[in-house]
Amino acid sequence: MLASRSRVLLRGKTALAALLVALAAGAAARARAQVKAPKLVEESDETPEEPARPPPPAPAPPAAPAPASAAPGAPAASPPATPPAAAAPLPPPPPPPTAAQDLARRIVPVGTSWAALLSHWEERRTALHEGDPARAEAAQRALLADQRELAIENLSAFAAAEARAARRALAANLVSEAVSRADLAVALSPDLPDAHLTRARALLALGRPGPALAAAGAALAAAVREPHTIRAFYGDLASAGLAAIFTAAGATVLLLLLRRLRLFLHDFHHLPLLRGSASIQTGFLALVLLALPVAFGLGPFALLAVAALAAWLYLSLAERLVVTAALAAVLALPWAAAGAARLTAWTGSTAERVHEIEHGAISDQEAAETAAAPGPTPPALLAALGRHAKRRGDLEAALRLYRQALAAEPRAAELHVNIANVLFVKGDLEGAKAEYLAAQDQAGGELAVLGAAHYGLSKLYLRTSEMDKSAAVREKAEREAGEFLRARGSDEDFGANRYLVDVPVSSEKIAALAEGEGSAEAVQAWVRARVMGGLPGALWPWGGAACLALLWVLALVGPRLAPARACETCGRAACKRCDGAAGTTCGQCVNVFQKKGVVDARDRLRKEAQVRRHGRFVRAATRVLAVAGGGAGQVFHGEVAAGALLMLAFLFAGFVVWFWRGIMPPPQPSAYVLAGKLAVAIPLGLGLWALAVRDAFRRTED
Repeated sequence: MLASRSRVLLRGKTALAALLVALAAGAAARARAQVKAPKLVEESDETPEEPARPPPPAPAPPAAPAPASAAPGAPAASPPATPPAAAAPLPPPPPPPTAAQDLARRIVPVGTSWAALLSHWEERRTALHEGDPARAEAAQRALLADQRELAIENLSAFAAAEARAARRALAANLVSEAVSRADLAVALSPDLPDAHLTRARALLALGRPGPALAAAGAALAAAVREPHTIRAFYGDLASAGLAAIFTAAGATVLLLLLRRLRLFLHDFHHLPLLRGSASIQTGFLALVLLALPVAFGLGPFALLAVAALAAWLYLSLAERLVVTAALAAVLALPWAAAGAARLTAWTGSTAERVHEIEHGAISDQEAAETAAAPGPTPPALLAALGRHAKRRGDLEAALRLYRQALAAEPRAAELHVNIANVLFVKGDLEGAKAEYLAAQDQAGGELAVLGAAHYGLSKLYLRTSEMDKSAAVREKAEREAGEFLRARGSDEDFGANRYLVDVPVSSEKIAALAEGEGSAEAVQAWVRARVMGGLPGALWPWGGAACLALLWVLALVGPRLAPARACETCGRAACKRCDGAAGTTCGQCVNVFQKKGVVDARDRLRKEAQVRRHGRFVRAATRVLAVAGGGAGQVFHGEVAAGALLMLAFLFAGFVVWFWRGIMPPPQPSAYVLAGKLAVAIPLGLGLWALAVRDAFRRTED
């Protein structure tokens, strides 16, 4: 019986040792990431027939060496320190990836909204008002993060508010705060020139002239690429230029008539029907005839044409050329105004709306109202609305709007790129690939479209583990539009608006929208009505051209009419009909100054006094006109070409100052730009005026 108990005890110990060995083997198997663990061995007193296993050596080794099949660096298995009943089961290993696209990170959908951006802006303002800089800094970071995630290039209204706050900080001598606010304004709207100019002023106040100069250069670059600013600038220049041309042309013709009016009145008295009338009567009748265009409202061109006709026979060749150029300039004003309108039309146009959607920010309600507006929607506007919806995370609306735009403009290759990006984000890789290839086929020479298509295609091949293709098309994309892609895309940011690059509506298409809305034609019709006055519209421009042609025909037959000439000594009319004078001197001057003893001393003294009065009048008129109108003095004195050019330049600077607030100011006008306009135009105008006055005084010295 004792021997039987010993055998039973020996069997129990053997079973316990076998159990421990099995547990150690199971732990090692789990460390080697095996899916199936070894089965535990169970023993009991009811299995005496099983042969006994030798007990393990005592004490047990602390650790077992890793098997050859284990992965490098795997921990060695060791017996558990707790009894088998207390050992917790290990979790199963994760399943292996089942698709190639699972090997890359998924694109993160848009996680913010326009409402969240507005709330962060209000949160920052409230924190600054309450004096909580930490909360304001956190809200500012959230605001900039929202702007980046929504792919908004410019928040112009927010940036303008920060620029104003920076100027107030500068006025309060808070230079550091001004620099901080100006930096935020530039970050919110890189295309707002006022933000860069405010930053330049703040940096200059901080004592950093180099960065301030760089900020001023950035302001100039922003003004060139921002349509509101550059078109407003063009509008100011065009309006000042057209006003200067009209005024200078009219002043030149009227001054030449004023200078030759005495000769015209003299010859008018010699007309067959008026020859026996009193000079005062014929003179009054001539003035009435000259004023007829004003009385009947025939317009400026008719008035200047009549004035040119009255003075034409008494003008030199140079003066006739200047008068012809002046009349042609007035006649061409409607064309010039239409061209200026095409160059400057922007505010309130569809082009402005498209640009604001593409490069600025509008609310979702404004976008919905724009899409629901009555009438046909241009393809460019549909494309901009589709990109707006995609940036806000509404992929279905974006796809619908893109397809509508593509149906209206089938050759728009950039729409294929944007549709492919939406399909990519939705997970339709085959559809995205087809759209990328279609964009590649239709892009032609549009490098931005080609680069964006190849860029998206490289990301798609990366998802499908086609590394060679991905590297090849990515290299193409870098060569075609590397700067464009680096500014808008990212390999590290997997956001839906940063991982892929959309193609915005091109500036050429936006400009075509501005030109195609009929504003240029309306401006041309308005200017034509003002220039031609009560004359029939059908007379423009051929009626005016015929008038110029008749003037030159009159110049050919003019010598046969024997018009009077101005006496170079006293200014009277040297008329062949009156005293037989054939030269440039009247009969009285010939008798007084050229013939000896013809007139007595008293008449001679009277004539000399008349000559002196004429000289004083010419000198005074020239100087007064020079002081009043720049080059007008030179025109009256006889230097017509130089005087007309001086007057034109002086009037241009004057009209720039007159229109200093701008004809079509941008939505966010800059105080620095207005002050800069005056700072340039006023010294320029004063310099030209001083040059004209000095020249006029020099010419009229005794």
